[in-house]
Amino acid sequence: MAAASGERAPAFTAQELEKLVDGVLPQYMLLYGPPDQQVSVHQKRDIWRAITKEVWTLGAHQRRGTHCRKRWEDIRRCSKKTAEAQLGMASQRGRGARRTMTPLMFRILAVAYPEL
Repeated sequence: MAAASGERAPAFTAQELEKLVDGVLPQYMLLYGPPDQQVSVHQKRDIWRAITKEVWTLGAHQRRGTHCRKRWEDIRRCSKKTAEAQLGMASQRGRGARRTMTPLMFRILAVAYPEL
């Protein structure tokens, strides 16, 4: 069930993340492609609803479409930062722990950032 107002939603499980990525990658160009593709906001919202329903099938937690979209954007951004750090593209000013690329991150990069 979704978190009550003011409560933090539980973290996505590995299975939920896998299902989320499985749902987004085939639809990536419709969701994030060039603006001349004529995909309306309503169509994009419907795509996110369908992806969210797929995540719900796992039964762990009922998440909102906005939560799924935010988690996708977070993992996409994290994948890019991790890849750039490993390729030496990012500035080395921070002393944070090094992240390692996961198979899920490689799948995301192949579609979202093929130039990396």
